[in-house]
Amino acid sequence: MPTPSADAAEEDRKLSGDILWTLGSFGVLAASGLVINVAVAGFRDAAALGVFNLAYAVYIIVSQVAVLGVHYSVLRAAAQYHGDLWERSAMLLAAVALSLALGSAFGAAVFAGGGFFAALFDSEESGRAISYAGLGLCFFAVNKVLIAYINGLRHMRAFSVLQAMRYVIVMSWVSGVAASTLPFELSGLAFIAAEVSTTVAALLYVVRVRAVSAAWSGEKVRSWLRRHLSFGIRSAPSGMFLEVNTRVDALVIGVFLSEREVGIYTFAATLVDGLYHVLAMIRVNVNPILVAAWRDASWAGPQRLLTRTKQLLFPVMVILAGLALMGYYVLGEHVLGPGEVMEGVGPLVILLLGLTLVAPFVPFDNLLLATGHPGFQTLQHLTVVLVNLALNLALVPVVGMVGAAGGLAAGYLVGTGVLLVLADRMVGWNLTSNTVRSGVRSW
Repeated sequence: MPTPSADAAEEDRKLSGDILWTLGSFGVLAASGLVINVAVAGFRDAAALGVFNLAYAVYIIVSQVAVLGVHYSVLRAAAQYHGDLWERSAMLLAAVALSLALGSAFGAAVFAGGGFFAALFDSEESGRAISYAGLGLCFFAVNKVLIAYINGLRHMRAFSVLQAMRYVIVMSWVSGVAASTLPFELSGLAFIAAEVSTTVAALLYVVRVRAVSAAWSGEKVRSWLRRHLSFGIRSAPSGMFLEVNTRVDALVIGVFLSEREVGIYTFAATLVDGLYHVLAMIRVNVNPILVAAWRDASWAGPQRLLTRTKQLLFPVMVILAGLALMGYYVLGEHVLGPGEVMEGVGPLVILLLGLTLVAPFVPFDNLLLATGHPGFQTLQHLTVVLVNLALNLALVPVVGMVGAAGGLAAGYLVGTGVLLVLADRMVGWNLTSNTVRSGVRSW
């Protein structure tokens, strides 16, 4: 029988490998976004790039509503019932059916609302592109469920490949349309192409590795439909607030200042967003570990992970922040030429400082959700949004972009503080001292 130290070493090796795979997936995402921007701007023009980004923005915002948090329920249940194939199969079938219905409803609404979006953005081309993008929502929700299921089982290589495949298909479709003579609104069809392909690939994988059984109970499926709806409705606002939080600062700058300041600020904030996604990739791997720890009342593994993140992530983020500043300087002074973008250095420093301070805790940011407290997870993220919004409204009219950066950085800090308090009270895990007491159980 393996010794505890041998089990810990094996777990460390798996986690390290899984993180590398998910970081590779993030690398594909970053490269795909760069290729799309260069291809569209090169073959078409800035207006065409605006058409695609409007379609993409609407797609992302509506998708957060369309999936209704069902994927969070699936992620948690897949880890909780890891050893019970029959239970997991009924759970997955219920989630797929529910997500297909929700995705189809919202997809149909966006597709039919092309005229509304055309009037809203004063652009017939944008309206048609958004309408086409809506078709992808029918399968987006299903994919979120299937990928969350694979994530919960900790099949992170498959998870990473499926995520990367979506990015590559979108990139290839949009770049192909941009390079052709086709109407550019057809770029919106990239999403239905990517989602259908991913659905087929994910289903084939789940069947091939026998992660689902053909034997299931109708009564059990109906029970899971109710459970998914209950958990999903309570957890969905958490994801929505996260999406809103990433846009609050830019929107407030747009209201009080001008598009020029929005462009400078978002140019700098994009670098910070990239660093945040590196931490988010680690969080994806930690989530199922937290569910298993809560299920088994065994916290040695997560405690060891927290110790490692405290030791490693802060110095790593200091180095990455320094590299980001250097890269920004090179771009601003030598590539784009000295001028407007260098005004973003101040906001960039503030944002990097805020993210660096909270970096060790970001991988554990979904602790409340993983341990069955979606309402408190939503409260945590709502606090972040409210702090960010309040400080932006107070500071941006006075100190401009620096105030926007201060609001977002303060949101990072306050949100982490709320996590520390709720983790101790609801879970029994003091993240500051890394000690665990008997917590409150929800199942």
